[in-house]
Amino acid sequence: MTILSKEAEEILKKYFIYDELIDLLDYDLDMYKLQDKLNQLKKDSYPPNYRFIFLLYDTEYYLDHRLPGFTVLNLQRLLSSLDIPNYFCLILSQQDITDKLKYAQETQSNDTVPIANITNMLNWPIYHPLDDDKTLSNDLISKKFITLNRITRFHRRVLVSLLLKRNLADDGMVSYNNAE
Repeated sequence: MTILSKEAEEILKKYFIYDELIDLLDYDLDMYKLQDKLNQLKKDSYPPNYRFIFLLYDTEYYLDHRLPGFTVLNLQRLLSSLDIPNYFCLILSQQDITDKLKYAQETQSNDTVPIANITNMLNWPIYHPLDDDKTLSNDLISKKFITLNRITRFHRRVLVSLLLKRNLADDGMVSYNNAE
């Protein structure tokens, strides 16, 4: 499945050598799988422009929004335990998490530099824009909101429970863990 637009992938390929894009969401609930994946990709030495490229969406679990989320902290611990230098790692995210990566580097590793972060590359169009002959109409919109909750998360369970309890679910399009 292509996650990035062709333009974004071309930019990455122009500047970096990488084996694959690693979507951290795929490993969110089982970091041991990520450890196995990184062990397979790990090399004795890397060319200067080689990178482990991680995709990080806004699906982090935070104790405090000033600190990194669990995924970033676990990733940093994992990289340190595998002796993969932060220099060869790059995170593509929807927001600037440079300060959180610096905190993770300082508290979870002995590395001298934090993992690099490129912001907004994930926001580039994945699909081609609508054809010019297609128009959107407000008359076609019958629901007030949409909330997609396929992956089980505590905050999603709470949201869906509140919507059901307050009889608001019918006002929107609500999914939860493959159930509609």
